[in-house]
Amino acid sequence: MVLKPKETHVAYRCPDCGTAVYGLVGDFIPASGMLRLKCPCGKSRMQIIPSPDREKIRFDVPCLFCRQDHHFSVSRNVVFGDRLFLLNCPYTNMDVGFLGPREEVDRAVAEQEKELAKLAGAFGVERLRDLSPEESEEILPDAQVHDVIRFIVKEMEADGEITCPCGSGTYETGMTENGILVYCPVCGASHLFPANSVSDAERFLHCERLELTNPRKSPWKEGGQTP
Repeated sequence: MVLKPKETHVAYRCPDCGTAVYGLVGDFIPASGMLRLKCPCGKSRMQIIPSPDREKIRFDVPCLFCRQDHHFSVSRNVVFGDRLFLLNCPYTNMDVGFLGPREEVDRAVAEQEKELAKLAGAFGVERLRDLSPEESEEILPDAQVHDVIRFIVKEMEADGEITCPCGSGTYETGMTENGILVYCPVCGASHLFPANSVSDAERFLHCERLELTNPRKSPWKEGGQTP
């Protein structure tokens, strides 16, 4: 009896030309290997890399929405399961990658095509790739940028990478008309971070340490909204 190798279908949409790019991934990638699923236009690719113990597979997926590459580490059992698995842009929560049986991947890609057409129509363009950089950033809601930065702040707080004059060790975030404020609720020290776009959020992702200043000054004096 010959056992059929495990395999799954994958797809992503090229940020440059908008083409849905398909590939077939089998459970044969060597631990030190890598697969590259390239768009025919030659301007984007998905990289597929197994972990050393082969228990997980990493997917590096180009994003149609924020124009960044996203990295997903997915359990081998999920990758080669019998159900559709979606990979989402963490900023827009839109689907950027599809894994699973071909029929389900086809269905999900077709549904995405309809949603993209609606979204493009809302911006008055034929295709999303026709948007200007400024219009592309409008796809990302301010509230979602806030959620992303709040998550990063909590990680930095847990790692002791945020400091303020009183050293409280507990920090909060809030949306203001000028951006997102990181502040100490004890001494009022704060840092205002312009974060109303994808590019602003991306810059914050590379922040390793944050020092809050201006203690005893209310962080809401400039007219923001209390979180």
